[in-house]
Amino acid sequence: MSELDEIKEFIGYLKVVFALVLATTIGLISWLVQHYQSAGKLLLYADVLLVVVLVITLILINRKILSDIKRLKEL
Repeated sequence: MSELDEIKEFIGYLKVVFALVLATTIGLISWLVQHYQSAGKLLLYADVLLVVVLVITLILINRKILSDIKRLKEL
């Protein structure tokens, strides 16, 4: 497999991972909105912490995708 095809496949893989992490983040935020009054503090704090971690993960995945796209332009 050429380097060009390998980068394209990796970008495709990252896009799938990005979509899954985004869907999970949206689900956690919607759970938080629906249950913020009835859930215990530990669950609320855990949810907020996980949302922050997932948002950071989304940013890192996005940066990697953009850097690989720039790398494709150079090839």
